[in-house]
Formats: sequence, structure tokens, C-alpha cells
Amino acid sequence: MARRARAFAIAILSSVSMGSAGCAVSYAPNQPLPARDFSVDTPDLGGVGVGGNGGDDLAVATTAMDLAVAQDLAARDLAAAAPHDLAPACVDDGDGGVAPTLWLAAPAAGGLFTARLRGGAWTALPTVASAAVDDVAMAAVAGKPMLAARLHDTTLQAAAWDSCRDTFASPAAIAAGAAAANRPAFVGSSGGGSAGDLVFRGAVNGDQREYWAHFDGAAWGAIATEGNFLATLPPAAVRAGGAVHAIFVGTDANLYDGVVQASGGGAATQLTGNTSNLAATAAVAPGGAVHVLYTGTNEHIYWFVTSAPATVHDLCDGQPSGCFIVSDAAPLIGFGSDGNAVAVYHGTDGKLYASRLSGTQWGAAAGISGSDTTSLPAAIATGAPGGDVADVVYVRSDGTPRHAALTAGGWQAPVTVAAATLTGAPALAATP
Repeated sequence: MARRARAFAIAILSSVSMGSAGCAVSYAPNQPLPARDFSVDTPDLGGVGVGGNGGDDLAVATTAMDLAVAQDLAARDLAAAAPHDLAPACVDDGDGGVAPTLWLAAPAAGGLFTARLRGGAWTALPTVASAAVDDVAMAAVAGKPMLAARLHDTTLQAAAWDSCRDTFASPAAIAAGAAAANRPAFVGSSGGGSAGDLVFRGAVNGDQREYWAHFDGAAWGAIATEGNFLATLPPAAVRAGGAVHAIFVGTDANLYDGVVQASGGGAATQLTGNTSNLAATAAVAPGGAVHVLYTGTNEHIYWFVTSAPATVHDLCDGQPSGCFIVSDAAPLIGFGSDGNAVAVYHGTDGKLYASRLSGTQWGAAAGISGSDTTSLPAAIATGAPGGDVADVVYVRSDGTPRHAALTAGGWQAPVTVAAATLTGAPALAATP
């Protein structure tokens, strides 16, 4: 037993002694392990300090290679570094998210109902959240739709189309103190320009002056008071000859053509021989002439061109004696994709009717709302892509948005845009 213990001790002593001879590394008992070099060497290329734990040792590398310095995650904060922005990217289909489209907006519970007609089908879009909205106007600005809303407290807000999110942006105030007594008139840019112009009647202390706000493609500018435009009814607005025109019924019931001035004031010209107790409507023909339509005090509908305001025609002029075009509301006028004017009016029976202009002759009225009745103003736009000549959207008496399309084959039976309940008149805009 003693001999066996001595042999075991000799074996241990031999193992320790062999470590000093270059065999497997051994350590004296109770000694800490030496520091281990975990660096990664590069091959020895023959240069001084290269390879073999030389100058390229990561433990003693230059600042450019030092992980403790150059790769400090605190200095490469993914949330702050622009190359690593985690915000969702804008998905653009090549046209800013806007293919040829007819856009619709109208007041509804909780904000603004919006929809678009593209490829022959309507699609309801997210409701634009807002305070209570009474009126809305739309225009195409820089090839995209923009809406201007009059809230129930009379303040004005605008919202542009957000191509990245495929919805309208949240409405924002047009300008400090901007307030309208009734529906504003919104005219967009022509030829793909970036301008938009809003004309509206003031709402403070019975103000009867018209005001003008200009959008330059990035922001709304200061509001100009067009003190020579006095009205109580909503204006119409068109862009003609490079200027913004406000067509309005004055406080004396005469019709006026007002040219907006950025400095204020406005240049207003009375359109002789024309009076009305209802708002007038206007549209620009492909050749640049401004056409005006209004309902006379006798409920007949009249038409003239602003270059010859004294030459006024009843829409029944030249038609058979059976023509009966009368209305108890303000009419609409627009130009179809064929270049001809279309008049739409509210009949005394509550239904919608339309007449077409050929040369200087208006045609017989045609019912376009079927058995539907409406009490709110309708909206008209140049025909949507896909064959329509013109499009009309109205709100049926139960609040349902309905679409009547004029095609080469005539007026088509109205269809429902969406299962929605609207609380105010619709607005339309066509892009591009």
C-alpha cells in the first residue's frame, strides 16, 4: 500500500517536470491561468508588424478596426441614424399614387366620407377624421386631390392627398382666423400646376365681403380681403386667362365677375341684365370662355358667357313649346370629356334633371336620378376615365351617395357609391 502511494506521487511530480521541457502546458498547483490571447491573427506577409500577433492583432488594432471605438453601438443608434430609418417607406406606383381618377368627399358623421372611382368601380376610402363638417369643396392641385372643409364652427381646414398612406392627410387650418359663412369655392391648378385658390364669404359679425386664400404647392399664404366682392350667397370660382375669377350674386341680387387681387380689394364687374336670389355656377370651356348658369327669380334657368353678359338665354330657348325647365335651387354646369357643356338642375319635384349644350342650343331635359329625390346640392365633374362623358354625384334623401354617369349612350341608371350615410352636399375632383 505504501509502495503504491509513492508511485502515484512520483507520477504527479514527473508530469509537472515535463511541462518545463516543452510538452503539454502544465501549471503549478494553485496558480491562476495566464491571460489568453483570443485575437485573430492575419497571415504573416513578411512585413514588420504583420501577421503572427503583429500589427493586425484586433486587440491592438488601429482606431479604424477597434470594435470598442468604431463599432460602438451607442454611436450607431439605429433609431437615430438616417440610413437605418425604420419609418415606413413611401410606396409610389409611378404616378404619385394617383391614376386617372374621380374623387368624392362629403360631410358625414365623424368627419368626411371619401371615395374614388377608378377603373369603373367605386372604392370607399378611410373617413377623414375631423370635427363636425358642414361643407366641403375639392380641387385637383399638382395632379392630386385636395379638399377644403368648412367646420360647423365656420373655421376652414384643408387636407391634401397622402400617396404614401393612400388616404387624405389630417385636416389643418388654412390660416389663422379663416372662417366662412357658407360653402367655399375651390379652384385647382391648370396644366398640372401646383397652385390652389379658395374664395369664401366671411363669417364674423355678418361680414358680407369675400376673401381669398392661395396655396402655392407647399403652404397657404395670408388671406386677402376682396372688399369689392359683397355677397350673402356662396361664390363660384374659376381660373381663366391666368387669373382667379369669383362669379357671385351680389347683395343687390345682380351677378358679378370678380377678379381676385393678391393685394386685396378685387376688381368686380357687374354682369348686366342678370339677377338671382340663388347662387350662380360657372365653368370654363376648353377654349377658355367662362360659362355661367343661374336660376332666375321666376325659377327659369338662364345661361350666358361672361364675354357677352347681356346675351342671356333661357335653357328652353329654341326648344319645342313643351320644354319645361324650372328649378327651386341653384343649378350646376360642367364640361364633359367631349368638350360640350352639361347643365344639371334640381326639379321642383325633388328629382335631378340634365340638359346638354350643342353649339348655342340646349337640348331637352332628361331625368338622371330615376325615382330618387334629393334636397342637397349635387356635384358634377368631367367624365371619369373609362368612357364617361360627365359624372354627377348626389345624396339621396336617405343620405346615400349616388352616381349618375353620362356616356356616349346617354345617362345611365344611378348606382350607389357606398353603403354610407352623408350629412352634407358632395364635392368632386378629377385627376389628372
